[in-house]
Amino acid sequence: MEQTISDTKIPIRIAFVKPDGTPNIISLWYEQIEGKIYCATTKTAKIVSHLQNNPKCGFEIATDKPPYKGTRGTGHVKIIESQGQEILKILMKKYLGSKESTLSRYLNDNSEAEVALEILPQNIFNYDYSKRMKDV
Repeated sequence: MEQTISDTKIPIRIAFVKPDGTPNIISLWYEQIEGKIYCATTKTAKIVSHLQNNPKCGFEIATDKPPYKGTRGTGHVKIIESQGQEILKILMKKYLGSKESTLSRYLNDNSEAEVALEILPQNIFNYDYSKRMKDV
């Protein structure tokens, strides 16, 4: 994935399929580590059970303002209960920094309920529309 996308503080959008066949999307904090994408969420989040039923996913990490650029692809998700707290700490440092806040306290206080989502990308497509959008 492009380094500029990997380093930004935007969320990843993860597409998945619910048991009834309905597609859905969720945005989560992420970090890229050794070619894999990691997120954290609570054990009881519905996405966890949906991904346990069907570990295939789509994802996009993209800017919201012109010029648009990003990374999108497909992959398989593995849920790792033992790394939830560790990944949450990495994500908090990336997205919140070291400043203490109401959100950081809440996340720390409830970190034992976190699981890690490990996305192993299968196909990746990078796009950058900077040239065609240079005057936007």
